[in-house]
Amino acid sequence: MMKTTPEVLRDLLARYAALRFAVAERERPELRRALAEVTRTLCDATRTDDARAALAAADAELAENCCGAAVTAARGAA
Repeated sequence: MMKTTPEVLRDLLARYAALRFAVAERERPELRRALAEVTRTLCDATRTDDARAALAAADAELAENCCGAAVTAARGAA
């Protein structure tokens, strides 16, 4: 299985956050459905079973992609 790109993860996290705020602000069925859909997609992308695990996995992948590349480059230069 291919790894999800950082751009896709960032987009999913942004959509998830926006929908969480929208649902908290105004409970509407269409917002709940959209939140459930983006949560499922985020879980699929991170190969996890629930929203908390998906958020943690996405954060870890993005941190590794961002900071791991810098650490690897720094080690190679030393």
